[in-house]
Amino acid sequence: MSGVKLDANRILVPVNGDKASEHIFRWACQLARQSKAHVHAVYVIEVPLDMSLESEIAEASDRGEEILARMEAIAAEEKVKDVRAMSLRARHAGPAIVMEAEDRKMDAVILGVPYRRRFGSCTLGSTASYIFNNAPCQVIFWRERAPSPYLRKASLCGY
Repeated sequence: MSGVKLDANRILVPVNGDKASEHIFRWACQLARQSKAHVHAVYVIEVPLDMSLESEIAEASDRGEEILARMEAIAAEEKVKDVRAMSLRARHAGPAIVMEAEDRKMDAVILGVPYRRRFGSCTLGSTASYIFNNAPCQVIFWRERAPSPYLRKASLCGY
């Protein structure tokens, strides 16, 4: 992914702790360093409908803090100084991320998505689909590599 320059001053990167979001956050930091952009990492705590949005969900809050601390460490490794890391509380991540992009006037949302197959084709989850359809700015997806066909056959054979 090196050699790519992004025309954006403000980049929003939703993170959730999986390999795809960590990888894409690192790449966003590299892009930001080249173009002197600001990077915002956001972790969304999805609050169930049967709870108040203000309800304390200690486990989710702790996980969010750990993930955001990891993103700040990645930014330091990549020598990016202008990074903001925050958590949001919302019913659904997609609308919260789009609202954050609107409110903070982001130029781009960069989202890492895992490789998923459903009914024989690669699919995006509900959060990624919502962001794609509703974000007011550029949306860049980085999807994990599909598993090797050899590895899939080997796992079916018991290897």
